[in-house]
Amino acid sequence: MLGNMKKQNQNIPKLRFPEFSGDWGVKRLKDIASKVTDKNRDNLINNVFTNSASRGIVNQREYFDKDIANQNNLQNYYIVEDDDFIYNPRISNHAPVGPVSLNQIGRGVMSPLYSVFRMKCGNLKFVEKYFSTTKWHEYMKGIANYGARSDRMNITTQDFYLMPIPLPIEEEQQKIANFLTLIDNRIEKLIDKKNLLENYKKGVMQQIFSQKIRFKDYDGGDYSDWERKKFNEILFEHKLKSSGKEEVFSVSVHKGVVNQIEHLGRSFAAKETSHYNLVKNGDMIYTKSPTGDFPYGIIKQSKVDKNVIVSPLYGVFTPKTKALGYILDTYFSSRENTHNYLHSIIQKGAKNTINITNDNFLSKSMFLPQSKEEQQKIATIDKKIENIQTQISESKTFKKGLLQKMFV
Repeated sequence: MLGNMKKQNQNIPKLRFPEFSGDWGVKRLKDIASKVTDKNRDNLINNVFTNSASRGIVNQREYFDKDIANQNNLQNYYIVEDDDFIYNPRISNHAPVGPVSLNQIGRGVMSPLYSVFRMKCGNLKFVEKYFSTTKWHEYMKGIANYGARSDRMNITTQDFYLMPIPLPIEEEQQKIANFLTLIDNRIEKLIDKKNLLENYKKGVMQQIFSQKIRFKDYDGGDYSDWERKKFNEILFEHKLKSSGKEEVFSVSVHKGVVNQIEHLGRSFAAKETSHYNLVKNGDMIYTKSPTGDFPYGIIKQSKVDKNVIVSPLYGVFTPKTKALGYILDTYFSSRENTHNYLHSIIQKGAKNTINITNDNFLSKSMFLPQSKEEQQKIATIDKKIENIQTQISESKTFKKGLLQKMFV
């Protein structure tokens, strides 16, 4: 059980297991880790990783839905192995001094802009949890040269490896790591449960779209037949623009409508965003740009609980009902459905650009439920998923609070 102890100096944590006492020691990073300098000189490894502030070490193609690095020119990239740490100097709202993450996804290569280091001593998981706190941020801000790019920490290699790392005895490191890993495991189980429900939802929705499953009304009777409706009868372009206060969002195949900095690590928006399209909660967005397995663009509903803005190149539409928007979002999560709807009205221009007007996008039709009650019942399939997402968010907040109290 954790016990509270009044913090007497900077080397005793606020929250501690009762069997431990005394000051934590301090080591320089260079004393407990070595810099990884192996390069992919023969260009034999093309598994490119990136270090995301929100998701840690991930495969670049899976994260961005496309290759960012030139696959034919990776000779200067660092080779990383399991249990290597990677520091990404790019700053964001989620990582104000850049993230340090532990690689657990196998062998790959990382951009030479990153710093890769390997532990020589110390508990690996303890060090990983330490870098999940903000305890090391003050040191990083103190050594940074702010005369360089504003989106990247400009620090020397020497200063980085002089970073002080507070370390208790090995037994306390292990106990802290084990305790926080239990919380991580709970979060992972919730994420697995959410993924299972999402796969179940896909199967159910396929049967709903094929009319193999129909909901009954509250008296046990049938709802009215589905009807073929043109999109210009159910989607309406409000043409609202940025007020200057909204955050810039992007649209991802896997994450839907997501904060651009969270998704891409930095903002790609123009300095002036007054011409950006406003997106309200429930609005539908058509990206009009090829993305991974979606060569004609993707179609997503905004489930963000506030107004945001997106590129003026995107089409933004308000559905007749929010539940109809949910149904369309689910339908177009399938690349086959998206292809079948878009391919006949798309014209590909030079450099693989997509030429389509908003009117053309709204010109086709599909069978949809007309009863608002039936639409709502279909939309409630997401409620369990939303409840689990709330549990995940609350668990992450609880963990974040513990992290700050259990380290010095």
